[in-house]
Amino acid sequence: MEKIQNKLGHKLHRVWQYVISFLKWVFIALVTGAIGGGVGGLFRFCVDLATKTRQAHEFLILFLPLGGLFIVFLYHITKLRDNADTKLVIKSIRSDDKVPVLLGPVIFISTVITHLLGGSAGREGAALQLGGCIGEQVGDLFKLDEKDMHICVLCGMSGLFSALFGTPLTATIFAMEVISVGIFYYSAFVPCLVSSLV
Repeated sequence: MEKIQNKLGHKLHRVWQYVISFLKWVFIALVTGAIGGGVGGLFRFCVDLATKTRQAHEFLILFLPLGGLFIVFLYHITKLRDNADTKLVIKSIRSDDKVPVLLGPVIFISTVITHLLGGSAGREGAALQLGGCIGEQVGDLFKLDEKDMHICVLCGMSGLFSALFGTPLTATIFAMEVISVGIFYYSAFVPCLVSSLV
């Protein structure tokens, strides 16, 4: 009888640990999704406004070289010159590397300037970089360990991508699969989905 009670107690303890872990990730994903959604909404608004302004004032394309020089200057003063792109965010999930806190604002500003002056720039890479930066900062806020930090970065990427494109499930799958094509991080599915939906 005592053996059965010990076994049952052990199983209940494991179930409780799963419940606590689930609630922890739902909370972290809610916070990450709320921040990512706010930044993603603002980013979308600014890029759309920049595009409409450029379309209304076609002469702005003449300032594209100056915009390019300003963006280079921005990267130079923030010391983000070497590999500060989507590869850096992906590398941070595969290793111990950190996403620099300045990457988010620099990507935000440089993408808006590029769209304003008629440059060619997509939103997907910027969304992943901004989201990765947000996820990294939320992970630091909650003092997550290395493995949990990777999931938090994925949550940030999912949340911002969803806010930008309005596709929560696609954002979840895309963020989880872009890290390693063909490898799917199942442990990140629920947190990324919650972050995307928020």
